[in-house]
Amino acid sequence: MMSEQVPIMIKLCNRSYKIRVAPEHEETVRRITKEIGEKITEFKSNFPGRDEQDYMAMTLIDHLTSAQAPAPTAAVDDTKIMKQLEALNQLLDS
Repeated sequence: MMSEQVPIMIKLCNRSYKIRVAPEHEETVRRITKEIGEKITEFKSNFPGRDEQDYMAMTLIDHLTSAQAPAPTAAVDDTKIMKQLEALNQLLDS
């Protein structure tokens, strides 16, 4: 039997979102929301002057490229990601 979903509020980029999740997934959703917020804050400090949508896009790209990439060493992975983000930053400037 599928468990009933509960409504929760999450906040990303100064916007609140009401979503419904299974009670057993609530903690995971809140943890991931916190991680996303931390990554957005990191991008804000590394790439100041963008709007919230830019930071959300950067976070999405970072997450997707990190999730699909093989597990290289942290230093190599960080360098690759920073190069990709710098390229994205240049595209946003043009």
